[in-house]
Amino acid sequence: MLIAGHDDDQLRIRDIADVSKGYEKVTRNAMLRDGERALGISIACSSSHDILKVGDKVEEKLGQLAKRMPVGVEYNKVFFQPERVSDSLYTFLINLLESVIIVVVVLIFFMGFKSGVILGMSLAVIVFGSFLVLNGFDGTLQRVSLGAFILAMGMLVDNAIVIVDGILVDLRSGKPRAEALTSIGRKTAMPLLGATLIAILAFMPIFLSPDTSGVYVRDLFIVIAVSLLLSWLLALTHVPLMANRLLHPKVSEGETYKGKAYDMLDKVMGVCLRHRLMVVGAAVVLLVGSLSCYPFLQQSFFPDMEYDQLYIEYKLPEGYNSTQVEHDKDVTHVTTSIGGTPSRYNLVRSIATPSLAYGELIVDFTSPETLVAHLDSMQRTLNDRFPDAYIKIKRYNLMYKKYPIEICFNGPDPQVLHQLTDSAMVIVRNSDKVCLPTSDWEPRVPVLTVDYNQSAARTSGLSRGDVSLSLMSYTDGIPVGTFYDGIHPENIYVKCHTDKGEEVENLDRVNVFGMMPNVGNVFNRSTVQKLMSGRLDKDDVIRQVTSTTPLSQVSKGIDIRWEEPVVVRYNGQRQQRLQCSPAPGVSTESARQSIAKAIESIALPEGYSLSWEGEYKASTQSKQYLFKGFPLSVVMMLLILIMLFNDFRRPAIIFSCIPLVVVGVFPSVLLSGKDFGFVAIVGILGLIGMMIKNGIVLIDEISLQTSQGKPLDRALIDSSKSRLLPVMMASLTTILGMIPLISDSLFGSLAVTIMGGLAAGTVIILIFIPVLYSLMYKRK
Repeated sequence: MLIAGHDDDQLRIRDIADVSKGYEKVTRNAMLRDGERALGISIACSSSHDILKVGDKVEEKLGQLAKRMPVGVEYNKVFFQPERVSDSLYTFLINLLESVIIVVVVLIFFMGFKSGVILGMSLAVIVFGSFLVLNGFDGTLQRVSLGAFILAMGMLVDNAIVIVDGILVDLRSGKPRAEALTSIGRKTAMPLLGATLIAILAFMPIFLSPDTSGVYVRDLFIVIAVSLLLSWLLALTHVPLMANRLLHPKVSEGETYKGKAYDMLDKVMGVCLRHRLMVVGAAVVLLVGSLSCYPFLQQSFFPDMEYDQLYIEYKLPEGYNSTQVEHDKDVTHVTTSIGGTPSRYNLVRSIATPSLAYGELIVDFTSPETLVAHLDSMQRTLNDRFPDAYIKIKRYNLMYKKYPIEICFNGPDPQVLHQLTDSAMVIVRNSDKVCLPTSDWEPRVPVLTVDYNQSAARTSGLSRGDVSLSLMSYTDGIPVGTFYDGIHPENIYVKCHTDKGEEVENLDRVNVFGMMPNVGNVFNRSTVQKLMSGRLDKDDVIRQVTSTTPLSQVSKGIDIRWEEPVVVRYNGQRQQRLQCSPAPGVSTESARQSIAKAIESIALPEGYSLSWEGEYKASTQSKQYLFKGFPLSVVMMLLILIMLFNDFRRPAIIFSCIPLVVVGVFPSVLLSGKDFGFVAIVGILGLIGMMIKNGIVLIDEISLQTSQGKPLDRALIDSSKSRLLPVMMASLTTILGMIPLISDSLFGSLAVTIMGGLAAGTVIILIFIPVLYSLMYKRK
């Protein structure tokens, strides 16, 4: 490249400078794949498109581009969401199929082959019909929507079970066929509709929650609403038509409900009705005992994703920018990102703050099982090998906070914040239930500071900007333009060296130059007279105009000062966070509670405050949003109950039984070792809907029998016996249908919650509701 001189002469850049090509220093962001330089490309799927179809298009395009890539250049998929979605959907479809098969087999075994076929066909029509409805309204097929079908499996067949059982009872009692097929529908249509709407309303708080977790499981409400309404409609139309073709039972003489199970229920109900207060007292004792299990439950926000990939955050003290890690045979690939997270390639991971001292390793394992097996040993090994760095291994999780446990101190003075954080750090390090403590304020770093001499610099015509640019030219280089190598832009930097071509090590020897020539100090009356008389050569004038000034002449010296590299503020006030993680095998909430009392006892000066962030705040906020819509659901449930019964006492009986669901929930979750978090709470909401749904039909039957003149105790026993098979079938099908979900990382705790709660809920519906009914209504 030619440049013009001051005498119309032309020079080449190589005549006055050394030109070389290399990587920028300091590297602010870089990416490597298995140690080789790499360029990362992120592609996001819009919400209106199918990610599996987008993934196929991306793979097709990559296959076309691979033929045009130069030799030695190849592409690899670091994180490919379509593959994970495809595997997840395949697994869940298998779980759904297994659940349907289990439900159908159970129905055939307990209700007979023909009744089981009717209910099984009704279930299949509901599932596929729901898919059609959801497809028409732009619904999505993913883990949550498929899990909703498994969750609602018992409720989907509950309406049909009531109709089939009623038809069989009427046919066996000798009623005309047309009346037998329609009588049960006329009697239970409105109670079943009210019960179905209440079961849907139980999940409405999920739909109304604006929180991240609420948005993630929002399709649960949509799928349940569509499928349950469809199940009610088919139970009144499709089931009687199928029953007309398949059900031809013999007319039986004598008692309708007979058998060992009915006889046992009759005896138990008789004893309970004679000792009603004892039954209520026993229920209260069981409730208190179950609530005492709550402190021992493992608390968590959301479980980790079952991925065969994790990421390692590697943070060195400020001023470093290199990292190195070794891996074993179970690791297939390692992708390295320097300076920050490569991109937001996954929504269920935290994003690091960009920093030259930050590095990240995305590690692929052969399977999720090997990942879990190596997790703790890798953490220990990395901590031992790199004591100067803060290294944290993370799995993908919906918990959007960067650290599970965060203690925040707010106040005006950084020194006081350091003291408070150090006091908390001592407490954390003395606890064996937490590990990897750190602070979001980095240690102070040394900073070279030039004491600018304003008067001397102005005499030389140099500004602060001239000094800073001159220093940049001797250190990192000054960006002056862009050179295009084909279509690829390359930044151009100008950097000064010594006469020997070496980098300047002593900044005192740096020469400061101005961006504009110092014409004011050179072109004065004396200079002009000398030029006109010939006593001053023009070359001497040019040298004076373009001359440089030593840094020592325009500054009072260079000093090293220690400064905070990062100052975090929250709502305009300084904030310092102590961040840590639970020790292996310890739940996040248990780890937090182990240090909470000591942390909160730290004396805070006036104007300073303490707060908890991390998973505790995220979980608390999610629960607040979830239960914020619960009062609206309760009010709507009460309105439906009052409209059904025209009474306040019957709804009071049903709602009095709801707290008893924890009798089965807490002990079952505790025994299973599952975490009790957001998904388990969703399961409890589902249990409430199931309890109210079964309670409505039972109380409606009690009201019907008492209106026919039966004594109250006899009506209570007979009503409970009439609901034995439908309630047992609905509970058993739901419990057994949940078996495929127990091992699932996301829905495992929900499955255990439903199974334990329904086991206790069956007893509550069949026994405790009649006892409360007997207490609220006088015997005749």
